Amino acid sequence: MSSTPGSSAPKSLVRRVLQGLNRPEVAVLLESDNLLVQTPVADEVWDPGSEQTVTWWVVGQAGDVVDIELVTIEGTQARTAAVLAGGVETNDRRATVTVPEVAPGSYRVLVTSAQGMLDAYSQPITVTA
Repeated sequence: MSSTPGSSAPKSLVRRVLQGLNRPEVAVLLESDNLLVQTPVADEVWDPGSEQTVTWWVVGQAGDVVDIELVTIEGTQARTAAVLAGGVETNDRRATVTVPEVAPGSYRVLVTSAQGMLDAYSQPITVTA
């Protein structure tokens, strides 16, 4: 599933995943091959140079590795501001990244399968000056 932030598909997926996490007996509602960023959470503040943990959930075959990017959203387009990590084992479901020097502002973290089959965005975060 590949979509842009703000579309109804990710909101629906997030709702189903959260329901499944809160009630394991309904976790089977997840479709195969889904990726969901668990952290960072909404409104986190990241300082350049700090280490942060990015975590994700994966159901099905997301591919062997994922890439992690810091992106800005302009309309329906995501623009990469920095690559935070590349070639991370999908099933690790976490990576520690160092926040790069970027312009202060609102960003999202994108976790994407290296094969380009699945994309998942975090909630908006703020990177400080």
